[in-house]
Amino acid sequence: MFSDDPADWIEYEKKQFRLILGRLTRMITGTLDPHLARYPDDEWAQLASAQLTGVRATLAQLNK
Repeated sequence: MFSDDPADWIEYEKKQFRLILGRLTRMITGTLDPHLARYPDDEWAQLASAQLTGVRATLAQLNK
């Protein structure tokens, strides 16, 4: 159970966003980047990379 202090809720939410950001970053650097290095013209990989890079930027801002 959470306390009644919203600062506690915010800290918990930020930790969750950090976890998601870490997983997403590993997905991009470990899977999509090598895919694009090998097949730079792959339209699907380019789209996925662009979309996930935007999500990563949003999560990074939410961690501040």
